[in-house]
Amino acid sequence: MNTRRPVIGRGAGRRFPVTGFLIAVACSALFPASSASAAEADVGPSAAPLDTQRSLLGLLAGNLQGIYTPVEGRPLAWSVTFPSAVNTVRTGRLAVTGADFVLRIALEWDITTGHLSWRVDEGRVDLGAWLSALATRADLASVLAGVDATGELMIAGEGTWHDDVTTGGLRMNVNDAIVRNETEGWSVEGITLHAGGDASELLKGHMPIELAVRAISTSRFGARNLRATVVMEDFERIELTSAQIEIAGGEVTAEPFSMSLAKPALSVTLVMKRVGLQDLVVFAPTTFSNASGRINGTLRLDWNQANGVQVGGGRLALEKSEPATVRLVSSPGFLTAQVPARFTLLPAWLGPLARWFSPVNPSYATLSEIEQGKLDLRVESLNVRLTPEGDERGRSASAFLRARPEQTGGAVGEVTFQINVSGPLSSVLRIGIKESFSLQVQ
Repeated sequence: MNTRRPVIGRGAGRRFPVTGFLIAVACSALFPASSASAAEADVGPSAAPLDTQRSLLGLLAGNLQGIYTPVEGRPLAWSVTFPSAVNTVRTGRLAVTGADFVLRIALEWDITTGHLSWRVDEGRVDLGAWLSALATRADLASVLAGVDATGELMIAGEGTWHDDVTTGGLRMNVNDAIVRNETEGWSVEGITLHAGGDASELLKGHMPIELAVRAISTSRFGARNLRATVVMEDFERIELTSAQIEIAGGEVTAEPFSMSLAKPALSVTLVMKRVGLQDLVVFAPTTFSNASGRINGTLRLDWNQANGVQVGGGRLALEKSEPATVRLVSSPGFLTAQVPARFTLLPAWLGPLARWFSPVNPSYATLSEIEQGKLDLRVESLNVRLTPEGDERGRSASAFLRARPEQTGGAVGEVTFQINVSGPLSSVLRIGIKESFSLQVQ
């Protein structure tokens, strides 16, 4: 038996990911068309016919094996084995094994016809163990710090290869996995992933991916029932064809986009329908303490590795099919600082007479209750416009809100807020505390 034990060292050039390694080993064993063509090209026109090569290869037997270490302390042993021939049909095995990692593929090769059959007998990866291991790599440490997971990736498939024609398929599935970061207070539960497809398309780099998530929890908000469909193309880019998620009783969908895997960056437009205001007030904790009602609109999000997530342009408006209310965070003086508690009709030098003719402002008490968060406002109109590049007046965001106090018969019939933000768009979520803005109250 001829046995070779090549060891792939950490210092031997570029380090390939586990997925790329598996694809390379599996494809070379399962679909030998490319290697056969290369052999013919190397030896030139005098090369032996393919049938002769098959006969010669049929006489060979042995075990090719080695070690691949994608992560320090997590070596994977791989091997391709074909025992001695006893007839025209050879059976062999491709295996990649290690701690919390198993992939075993049965091979059957008909020497006379060149027909190769393959079947995944066992394929599984412990996501939690390998996520923790990958977090030790310098290039992933910042992204995976504090993240842990439970669940398994299962691999299945079978197919054939004959005369450069590939049939069958390969599938990778994750069912009911969990990813969480307790330090940062978020979790993603009920993760289901289905990837793979027709073997001939996978060899071209075309792989459909379906993702579903039951629930997403953070310290600020929750979401559920994420559904996304993605396609990998040419091993170079991914294309999102559809995505939707339920947030605050409404639905948010993402318009299709494409992203390069070599230089990851994306710009996606989100479409919001009937999203509840009550769950969105957490994004403006210094402005509103409570809210009800729903909004519609669009919002663009940009992301790249250098700058992270950036909020782009968008518009939000009130859904008028149901009533909406808001309650301000207690901010004494927020409204009353702009109106007098009493009206001054006579000059102060008249003394007591001036005070006798200084009637109480009937709107002051109502405005005081509103600014202290003691009185709800029924929203009649709400429009938000986000323009991070600046609009015609140089504003990065503007919001118009018209509302009436919930209690009827008061002196204040309507309150109108016109909020203008200039500068970083992150200011929108901190209006009224640390960022400059203009406010008009009527």
